[in-house]
Amino acid sequence: MKSNRCKCVGIPIPGRLIFIISLLILLSCTTTDYQLPEQRVFQSVPEVDKDEQPTRDDRSERLDEQSDTINKKIGEEQIITDPLADVEQLWYDGFTDEARERFKDEDVNLLSDSERSAEWSLWRGRLYTSRWSGADLGLAGENVSALLADGDDLWAGTWTGGIIRLSVPLGSYTTWDPGLPSLAVRTVNRIARENNSVWIVRYGSLERYDLRTGEWSVEADIPVSERLQDVTVLNGKVYLATLGHGLWVKERRKWRMITNPGLFITRLESGDEGEILIATMDRGLYVYRPDDEVWLRPPPGPLRETNITSLLRSGNRIVGGTYGSGAFVWDLEASNVYYFGAEELGDPWVLAVVESEGRFFFGTFGAGLNSMNTETGIWDRIGLAEGFPSADVASLTVDGSGNVWAGTLGGGIILISGGIYGD
Repeated sequence: MKSNRCKCVGIPIPGRLIFIISLLILLSCTTTDYQLPEQRVFQSVPEVDKDEQPTRDDRSERLDEQSDTINKKIGEEQIITDPLADVEQLWYDGFTDEARERFKDEDVNLLSDSERSAEWSLWRGRLYTSRWSGADLGLAGENVSALLADGDDLWAGTWTGGIIRLSVPLGSYTTWDPGLPSLAVRTVNRIARENNSVWIVRYGSLERYDLRTGEWSVEADIPVSERLQDVTVLNGKVYLATLGHGLWVKERRKWRMITNPGLFITRLESGDEGEILIATMDRGLYVYRPDDEVWLRPPPGPLRETNITSLLRSGNRIVGGTYGSGAFVWDLEASNVYYFGAEELGDPWVLAVVESEGRFFFGTFGAGLNSMNTETGIWDRIGLAEGFPSADVASLTVDGSGNVWAGTLGGGIILISGGIYGD
């Protein structure tokens, strides 16, 4: 009987199958080991001249270019810094000047007209304003009715008769009178300086402080003992304004009344070339030149009858505020008067006016501090939105650095740094 096994190689069929599979595995392994060197062909790197090699800056630029490409690709995944967050970080790290510079950048200014305008305004106030409460200065009240910047010092008076002298560089103050509440009216209506004397006009007294000797005195021979409003000294003569008792002048140690401007005088300011600007409650504005007894009046209109609260002379213009009729600018050369109302000021009740760094500032009764750029005519407002503790600004003064000081009703004293406008 013949065997059914294959004898061509002397290996049974199952054994041959195993042999063939093993051989195929071996050949496969041998082929792979042989082809790997062909895939790892290393080409020689050509020599490069050292002068042509990329510098460190070149490599940095290439990295920056790559980063820009990546940033463009990731789109919404880019990290965008918050402009006000930058300002905040600089502020809390103690870099005030740097924070102010950052605040002036365009990306920050754009936020002033955005949905974040309130946040922008608060930072504006935080960066450029400072406040002193009555308690900070030893005063019994927060209603500041009169201010005078005198060199590095600030004099302030209150509605209850308080008087202080603040030295900002030294961080100290002197309280001459705390202004305790009293049944008697002791309001400080004006603080003015003439040579070495600081004059204090209270409701019922005229006082003088001698800067050389440090002595304080009360004028004993004044012609009126109540409703005193203002004082100015011109060519050695003392002019005293009263509310209801007219305008008086002291010369050769005697007082005499000047009848022309009427009985209700609210403000006196020295002008140019020996003139006095006189504001009245019922007869508008007068310009008086004592040397030649000349009186000037504005063109027919509201300035001859309105209640004027504040005045200043700026070149050929007289600028002022009124009680209920807004503000005005009288151009003496063109004989034109320009009026500004609630639209520009926010409120028509103007209590004080000053000029600084190309701007007229108006303190209002209800709308904070408003200013007009004299070149562009653009208006700006600083008030409650900037953190002012009061919207009522009763008195203003300007120091030697161009900073504006505001005395408020109920909010003490506020210093507004000139850089707030970014000019």
